[in-house]
Amino acid sequence: MTADLETLAAILKDHLAIYRRMPHHELAARIESPLHGLDVIDGTTPGGTLYTIETNILWDDRTKRQIRVMADLSTGTRGCLLGFIPAVSPEVADEFILTPDGTFLGE
Repeated sequence: MTADLETLAAILKDHLAIYRRMPHHELAARIESPLHGLDVIDGTTPGGTLYTIETNILWDDRTKRQIRVMADLSTGTRGCLLGFIPAVSPEVADEFILTPDGTFLGE
């Protein structure tokens, strides 16, 4: 079973909405955490397709304290890099940049 891109994009948008509601200081603390701002979750679409969402939180511009949150969703379609390194090409990806005053850059 495979999910259509519209469904996958909606799932990713809902997932990123959680991070968009987080205050700047909470996202900054996640960057400094032992996992260094990496969150990985697995789920299943309403149609039964398994997926993984990888979310990375990092400094976009540390001097200005701007935080970039990037997330991608893949359904496990894997390839190989150099014939032996697993590589995943995500079906959908999205990101945002948050400033300390709560403004989203580029929006």
